[in-house]
This record gives sequence, structure tokens and C-alpha cells, in this order.
Amino acid sequence: MVFILLNFFACLNSDDYKVGNRITLDYPIKTKISFKVIRKYLDTLIMTQGYNVPQKWTQYDKLIDIDSTNAKRLYFRNLPEEMYLIQFNGELLLADIYNENIVRGDWVATPERMPQKEEARVKKRFREEILDAIEKLAKKNGVPDSILYYKPI
Repeated sequence: MVFILLNFFACLNSDDYKVGNRITLDYPIKTKISFKVIRKYLDTLIMTQGYNVPQKWTQYDKLIDIDSTNAKRLYFRNLPEEMYLIQFNGELLLADIYNENIVRGDWVATPERMPQKEEARVKKRFREEILDAIEKLAKKNGVPDSILYYKPI
């Protein structure tokens, strides 16, 4: 018991030990599409359009199983092969990116690790492949503009 307590206090004094300090990219995504519609159609895209995470990358879960209501993972099989962690925490956030060509074996979880041209590419890809697809699906399904688009109060 004493050994466990000493180990615990040693960790507290270590500079490497951090509790509750999850640093992410947190790129806000501006869109006119309502979050409600995005949430609904994101699951549709994941299940029917091949954006579900493959077995080879399931170990990079980024705690998604703990908060699957406010976070989703999207896998892009076309090059560059990568995975995005999307969060709905008051705003739509591109929280983290997993791309072996940017950071090998780990998420690009800090802005310092993301090259500027990659940031622009990732945001563009998300808009074009995900948000545009959601908008088209919703319109195809007859979702009225009053529901599809966010209207500020």
C-alpha cells in the first residue's frame, strides 16, 4: 500500500503527468447546416458511405466509447488515408486527425504538429466530403430549409 501511495505522489510531482488536460486541435467548423441535421446524417454517412473506422485503426479510439453522443470518428479510405475525430461541444469541432503521413502512430493532437497546408486540406476535405454530402442527402430526403439550416436567434 505504501508503495502505491509513493508511486502516486511521484507521478503528481512529475512534469509528464497530467490529469484532465486533453489538448486537441479543436478547429471550429463554420457551417450553415444545423447541428441536429449534421448529427443525424453523420451516422448515415458512417454506416452507408464507408466512413466507418476499419479494424486496423480501432485501437486509436481517442476515448470515443466514453462520449459517443458528442464525438464521432470518420475514416477516409481515399488518399490520404486518415481519420477525423469530430466533436459537438457547443460548436462543431474538428478535434483531432489521425494520419500516418503527418504523425506516425499517433493523433495529430496539437496545433504544433499540424503543418499549415495540411490544416487547410483537412478542413476543405471535411467540408467537401462530409458537409456537402450531408446537405445533399438532407435535400434529397426533403428536409426543409427551415430545419436544414441554422438560423441565429
